[in-house]
Amino acid sequence: MRPILDQQGNKIKRGFSPFYLAIFSGVLLTILIINGVLEIRRTKNGFYLLLDREAIVLIQHYEKNIRETLSMLQLMENGPPPPMLGTLYGLEESIAEYLVDVAYRIDQMDREKPLTSKDLQSMVAPYLISSIEICDPRGNLIRGWPPPSSPINPSPLLQELIDRKRSVLIDLFEKPLAGEGQWFSVAIWRRGIPGIIVLRLDSGQMRKIVRQFAIQRAISDMGLREGILYISVQDPQLQTLAHTSSGLLDTREDEPFLKRVLQSDKPLSHLLRLSKEEEVFEVAKSFSLKNNVMGLIRIGYSPKEIEPILQQIKKTAALSVHFFLMLGISANVLIWINQNRHLRKLKEMEDRIRLAERLSSLGHLAAGVAHEIRNPLNAIGMGIQRLKREFPPPEESKRSEFLSFAELILKETRRVNQIIEQFLTLSRPFQLRLKESSPGELLNGLVTLFQEEASTLGIKIETDIDPSLPSIQMDDEKLTQALINIMKNGMQAMERGSVLRIEAHGMRDRVEVKISDSGTGIPPEQMEKIFNYYYTTKEKGVGLGLPIAHRIIEAHQGQLRVESQVGTGTAVTITLPIKKGRP
Repeated sequence: MRPILDQQGNKIKRGFSPFYLAIFSGVLLTILIINGVLEIRRTKNGFYLLLDREAIVLIQHYEKNIRETLSMLQLMENGPPPPMLGTLYGLEESIAEYLVDVAYRIDQMDREKPLTSKDLQSMVAPYLISSIEICDPRGNLIRGWPPPSSPINPSPLLQELIDRKRSVLIDLFEKPLAGEGQWFSVAIWRRGIPGIIVLRLDSGQMRKIVRQFAIQRAISDMGLREGILYISVQDPQLQTLAHTSSGLLDTREDEPFLKRVLQSDKPLSHLLRLSKEEEVFEVAKSFSLKNNVMGLIRIGYSPKEIEPILQQIKKTAALSVHFFLMLGISANVLIWINQNRHLRKLKEMEDRIRLAERLSSLGHLAAGVAHEIRNPLNAIGMGIQRLKREFPPPEESKRSEFLSFAELILKETRRVNQIIEQFLTLSRPFQLRLKESSPGELLNGLVTLFQEEASTLGIKIETDIDPSLPSIQMDDEKLTQALINIMKNGMQAMERGSVLRIEAHGMRDRVEVKISDSGTGIPPEQMEKIFNYYYTTKEKGVGLGLPIAHRIIEAHQGQLRVESQVGTGTAVTITLPIKKGRP
């Protein structure tokens, strides 16, 4: 091959030889692989850090509930049970219902196939009871476990069942849980076969079942969001006291990680591999009462939430490697584009996770505050109802005024309770119940609903709803809530003589709904805050209507856009996708 010469006859060197090109491509390939591995590791670490922070907030909430529960149980063990409040409210009914259900279950099994003493013995421990007695209609023992050492006369406690005055007899409460020789009983009149089934618990077994039910309630007061696999409470011997999966109660786990948690006063986390394909990111923390370690709380998360992002990163890295090998130097441009795309996606993901963490913290804070307010609010409501029903003034002139004031207080109590329910909406898992429905019918129904209120306020409602709007996959209840919030905002921003206009038209792949008012409009400095939780300019507003509406529309994979001009009015445009087939 002839060398390439310049005008002076000097040989011009090649810019890149195949050898240097191969080295350069190899270096770029190595850099890309290392960068991909580090990016995946960084994404995972960031994701686990966010899960760890969320778990700490949840554990603090459950730890507070459990401490209150254990303190109340100590009072119950040393004297007559105090009134059940907070997480213990309704506990007695739950325990009684459980034991009565167990008795009827044993009755059904015995009717299908007579139970032997061995069968009864195998049921005592799983059902958390001390003994089972199957008696004839006169209360005489036929079979039971443990078998009596001598013949037993019918218990006076069963007399009302024998006389058929009652079908269920419960003797569980109104007495201290501590003390030897204390027995607690539940008895039922059998179905189909005359006779009586009696379940008995000694004081130790009764304390155990009350403790287990109480702690189970303490971790069940708030729903689990998607991605949380389980919440578990274990005692210092690592025996499971409460679990979101009832099948794991009374099991024991002897892991070094759990022993380290019991010895530390700080939350610890680790990645637990259950099988070759299943992993759990677990956060655990010990809790104590009066400086005594009482056990630990565990929260298990599924790392599968991040798998689509990791798969996308791996796929993109593999494509980039292919381009580098095939195109060599030109792959530098592809790397630059690819890296910028990755960084942009990573930044968006971090922003979404950061926003989700902030909203989750706000939601849990709101749920905690609402939980603390609910108990005194319920007590106020019940007290006012009792005053209204049982203690009206005898004078007729004062009775009317008394009842009017009582009804006013009850009305305001209900309004506060509705606000609390809106707060709790922020911390509960958000799930849509999608079905194919007509948005046109929904809008026409809302127009009819608001027509009377609009007439009273002197507001005119104009509509331009396409009668041939296609059906879409939507949650009627949630979408109705979102549209009501938007329409109410529009009506509250207008004066007499104003117009609220509702338009709806079908596009090729979407339905567009536009709700516009001729009110005062929104100043530019307030526009960026309208979707913030608890931000409101109304005197009695809560600041949740538009953010909740925005959240509902986004859950439908739609978009909500607000345009406003001061002095002219505001227009809210909602875009919902048209999806065919099953939701």
